[in-house]
Amino acid sequence: MKGGRSGEEHLREWAGLHRTEPPKGFVAAWLRGAAAMARPLARAGVSPNALTVAAMLAAVAAVAWALAPEPAGPALACVAVVASGVLDLLDGAVAVQAGRASRVGFLLDSALDRLADAAFPAALAIVAGEGEWVAVAAVASAWWLEYIRARASLADAGADRNGSAERQVITPGERPTRIVLTAFGLGIPPLALAALWGHVVIVGASAVFLLFHSLRRLHRRDAAPPAPTA
Repeated sequence: MKGGRSGEEHLREWAGLHRTEPPKGFVAAWLRGAAAMARPLARAGVSPNALTVAAMLAAVAAVAWALAPEPAGPALACVAVVASGVLDLLDGAVAVQAGRASRVGFLLDSALDRLADAAFPAALAIVAGEGEWVAVAAVASAWWLEYIRARASLADAGADRNGSAERQVITPGERPTRIVLTAFGLGIPPLALAALWGHVVIVGASAVFLLFHSLRRLHRRDAAPPAPTA
């Protein structure tokens, strides 16, 4: 790899890998920043899968730091979440920039991201000193959103009659939003509980939206006439 992908090329390739429309707004800016940071790492031969594992370990470390007394504990937990977010941002970006995207990496990233999605609300609940059930709801919301996306993508591929599957949508509750909410709540401990509720409301509403959007899309595909055969 020489020059790597531009920001727009990176967005298009990321969208192709995740079977979504090219993202816009905050998520697009997030990914463009990832592309810029990933280029030198890709040239240096850094393993995308190593970054994936490091991102998960940083998320788990945030929970451990959250148990430490204030102000150092929450502050270090916030740093760990930011580090996890940056590493999570870079693993896929390095894979795209280096042309090393793989099925193994895709599964590993998805599986370890779900562990991080559980660690973030746990750290917030520890710092808040309350809201354990809100944290459970926050984890459930994130997992439900990702489960709907995965099953809808699978159903869409299975229902494909024309040789091409439709793209999924980007919701407000994607991982960049979850990471920012967590870092915000840990960085300002009095707002940790509010950040937890932000997870539940934003991510939960995004999951409901994605469910109904996917149901409508799949219904249209079920009703479409089969493609003519040669």
